[in-house]
Amino acid sequence: MTPELSAEQRLALHQLQTGEPLRVVDRETNTAYVLVPLDVYDKLNESATGDDPRVAYPLVDAAMHDDDAHDPILASYQSITRLANQP
Repeated sequence: MTPELSAEQRLALHQLQTGEPLRVVDRETNTAYVLVPLDVYDKLNESATGDDPRVAYPLVDAAMHDDDAHDPILASYQSITRLANQP
């Protein structure tokens, strides 16, 4: 079974930047899902089953970009890490 996108989902996907995932929620179960382009999914799936996890780094960075951009606490975590790593 291959369901089709709703008009609302299609509009939301077109408003995103290229490759950015779309978060959707099943209102009945309150379960969150992420819609990603098939090529991104295939790369993620391939990297998850491959031997070298570094293959997934760029894909994870792209998927986390939006979360990081809107996380008010992330900057404080990063500054703590920088201070801890100074000689």
